[in-house]
Amino acid sequence: MLQTIDMVVREIHVGLWFLVVGLYFFLFLFILFFRWRRTRNPFQLAMSLFFLLLAVGRVFYFIADFYADSTSLYGDLPGFGISPLLTNGSWLLSAGAFFQWSGLAVLSATAAFMIFGNKLAELLFAIPAFLIAVVLAFVPMDSTTRMIVSGGAGIIYALFIPLLFWYLAYQSGGVLRRSNALLGLGFLIMFAGQVISAGRHFLATVVFGSYTIPGILAPGLIVISLILIAVANEWGQTQ
Repeated sequence: MLQTIDMVVREIHVGLWFLVVGLYFFLFLFILFFRWRRTRNPFQLAMSLFFLLLAVGRVFYFIADFYADSTSLYGDLPGFGISPLLTNGSWLLSAGAFFQWSGLAVLSATAAFMIFGNKLAELLFAIPAFLIAVVLAFVPMDSTTRMIVSGGAGIIYALFIPLLFWYLAYQSGGVLRRSNALLGLGFLIMFAGQVISAGRHFLATVVFGSYTIPGILAPGLIVISLILIAVANEWGQTQ
């Protein structure tokens, strides 16, 4: 059977998200074994844990989005008798949300410690993200409510986390300033991609008229952000 345009587009979407998962795992292993083992810097340990949690969460999202969601079979794909491999992906979405928002809690706590240098600040910054993780994982909600909660909170954190690193850049100097500034930009682009992914159904229906653009834009932005974060991490090692 010849491949249709919709089949090719779907394979591109799958491939891009597969690349994102691979980069998450790569950054986890690289930072843990080639940065933290050498420096024993708590920030490097937190960053490696952050990427591990993102990777695990995205694996659950990957399965839910492409193998348990009928909307991923768009265009002419249903006409070929193709159906989702899994009939219920709600538990996959819950698990994915829990791990990814737990990763944000770790990142928030680390940034707070770097700014304020005490455990209380770590807890105050980590608790909101962890509560969102618990709500999305264990509170039953329909897909629209989930999109609003995840997307709304994601927009807030898309601004909050970069601002923390830009504040650190303002407080620091030299190479470390450039590193923190680039980290802020990287995280801003990453969270923008995640917000687009969370709101892809709305964007496909109301804005773009198809899943093609949001399906490529979301993982594409995340890949770009991971490159920026990796470069910023390297700059930070030279300080």
